Formats: sequence, structure tokens, C-alpha cells
Amino acid sequence: MSPDWLLSRVTVVLLAIVGPIYFFLLMLFIPQMMPFGDPWLDFLFHYLAAPTVFSLPWIGTIYYQRYRLANTVHIMDETITAVPLRWRVFYGANAAFILMVFILPMATPVIALIEGLVVAGHVFYRVGVGKLGGGKPAALLGVVVAIGLCILPAFVMIEFLPVYLNLWTNILLAWESFWLQIAYGFAQCLVNALSFGAPVYFIYFGAQQYDRGLYGEVYTKTPTAKIRLMEFILFIVFLFIYLPPIPTPFGIIPFLDQSNLFYNYINWASLAIVGIMILVKFRLKVEGDTTIGGVSNIFVIGLFLVVELFFKANLVLITSIIWLAFIIYAALAVVSYLRASSRELY
Repeated sequence: MSPDWLLSRVTVVLLAIVGPIYFFLLMLFIPQMMPFGDPWLDFLFHYLAAPTVFSLPWIGTIYYQRYRLANTVHIMDETITAVPLRWRVFYGANAAFILMVFILPMATPVIALIEGLVVAGHVFYRVGVGKLGGGKPAALLGVVVAIGLCILPAFVMIEFLPVYLNLWTNILLAWESFWLQIAYGFAQCLVNALSFGAPVYFIYFGAQQYDRGLYGEVYTKTPTAKIRLMEFILFIVFLFIYLPPIPTPFGIIPFLDQSNLFYNYINWASLAIVGIMILVKFRLKVEGDTTIGGVSNIFVIGLFLVVELFFKANLVLITSIIWLAFIIYAALAVVSYLRASSRELY
């Protein structure tokens, strides 16, 4: 098995592991559900039964679609190979944030109930019609088993959704007043760090093209690891400057809250770098360079920088471009999934 195929399978396994961890952690951050009025039963329901019910449908889906998911990962990797890793991290980070905060908590209870109904129907058919040969006793047993399989997911959904909908209001308020700045600041710092790193990649790309034209082969090697380290250090520095102090259970992280430096200086510099590189590539008719990605990538990068410079106070616009980055990544995932085979490939 090639390393690429092995990596796709490892990714699917990691998804199956990370999913339950996410749901168990999610239950730590929402108010405890208390359907029974008994502290011990409520504790078990909230911290064990609910995350288990949420996790099982995803684990089951991942298992039954494991080959197709692995092929999806492989197709996505082949599709976005031309996009540098740093930009893949950018889109992936935005997608993960939207998925974990907005989509999974609302969609999972409903999915759990639907999959419970599907499994219940399958069990009813197998027990009531197939295994026991039909008849009223077998059908009755099938109905009892099927109802039993639906009760817990339905009960969890009934208890969870009102709690999360109430929490949803607080999430939106916190999003508007605080966490939007955190999420957007994270993306903004990443965009700036990658924008500053792009010219370095471009210089080495130009040197390689010069080698190829003069000597017929490339002697100049791009120090990718060093450039990535530089971008990472820049990202951490930018993050420390941009973000406000963040309270945590272990104390306050003392970020500097100097975002004004970005829309006064740093974002202008990043926008200038992106603009100059686009003009240079267009003027010199450069082909095969992936330092700032394709048209869609340039569009999203430009949006982040322009919105930060001119529309920083527009909550809807800022939220929209974070969702745009998610939609681009999600659309690629959906298209790759539809193209993927459900058979095991090597």
C-alpha cells in the first residue's frame, strides 16, 4: 500500500477517534441536563449516555463508509495538492471551527435519531420477519426491540436540544461580543503570516526557474521547513499581538489586544504583498507557481484583508467570510465524496 493510501486510512481512523472525544468534551461545556432529578442518574445521562448516543452514529457511519471516506480523503488530497500546505491549514482551521461550534451540536441529535430509526427498522425486519420466520410473536418482539433502540436517541434529543438552544443564544451573544474577534483574529493572523511567507517561496521559485532555463536542471532547493518555521513564529507573534486577553479555567492568557496595529500597518503590508505578487505573476506570465494559490484562494485572502481594513465593525460580513472559507472546504469535501468509490482501492 502506498504512503498516500495509508495516510487516507489513518485519517479515517483518526476521525473515528476524534469524534467521540469531541462529543464527550462538548458535554463538559454545556449546562448539565437533569431529566431524572437524581444526581447520579443525571450525571450518567449527561456525561455518558448522551455523548455515547452522539458518537455511535458517527462511528457506525465511518465504519460502514470507511472505504469511501478513505477514497474521499485521497481524492481531496490529490485535488488540493497544488494548494500549498499553509493555505490548506488556513481553510481547514476555519472549516473545523464552524463544524465544531455551529453544525455538529445541532445536527448530531437529529442524525442519531434518524440512524436509530434505520437500525430499528433493520432489527425489526431481521427479528420479526427474517430470523424468527414471521408471525405475530416474532413481529411483536421485533417491534419491542425496535422501539427500545429508538427510545434513548429520542430521549437524548428531547433533553439536549432545548438545553443547547438556550445555550445557542448565549453562544451567539458571546460570538458577537468576544469569540468572533478570537476566531477572526486567528484567521487574520494566519492570513498575514502566510502572506509574509509567500514572497520567500516566490523568490526560490524564481531562482529554480532561472536554474532550469540556464542549466537545464534545478540546483536551488526551497528551504520549506525553515520558511514554515518562520511563518509559524510570525503567526504566534501576530496572535499574541492581535488577540485580547482570554480567560481559561487555568487563568487568563495575557494577549496584548493590539489589533489596531493590524488595520493600521500589518494588513496594509499584507495586502500590498498580495497585490504586488499578483501583478508580478501577471506581468511576467508566471506559470506553475503556487505561492498564493489560485483565483479562489486569492479572492478569499483579499476578502479577509479588505474586510479587516474597511469593514471591521460589520458583524455579518465578518461572519460571512469565515463561513465562506468553510463552504469552500465543505464543497470540496462533498464533491470528493460523490466522486469516491465505495470499494477498497490500493
